[in-house]
Amino acid sequence: MKKSLLTLTAALAALSLSARADDAVYRVIPSAADFDTTVAKLSSAIESKGMIIFAVIDHKAAAGKAELDMQPATVIIFGAPKAGTPLMRKDPRLALQLPLKVLVTEGEQGVQIVFTPTARVIEGSSITADEVADTLAKAETLLENTVKE
Repeated sequence: MKKSLLTLTAALAALSLSARADDAVYRVIPSAADFDTTVAKLSSAIESKGMIIFAVIDHKAAAGKAELDMQPATVIIFGAPKAGTPLMRKDPRLALQLPLKVLVTEGEQGVQIVFTPTARVIEGSSITADEVADTLAKAETLLENTVKE
């Protein structure tokens, strides 16, 4: 009994640490709006700040073409070459993280957006947080504020 309880406690602790690690990799924010409205509001907010939407990927539609079904999931790929290009010139590896991406999805917990936080985007590069405070960090704030309205 004692051994089983100890094993269960260890398993739960490992699961808890794993969940925290996932939280650090992605920011998950619930949206106050429905799925389509959230996609539209994000797109509008991104463009209103002078950023470019490079692509919108509708994973549910793509799954449907393969005769598969999945929850609504749309990725918006966006950025501002004026901001990103100097960063990628300084550290070309950052091109693996840019342009930025935001996922809009809907599941049991409602509509949510998911994105990589700025600190994680620049992690492992020679770019500092100060260098992206007026660019990437502001994009993160824009996403967050847009879905809370």
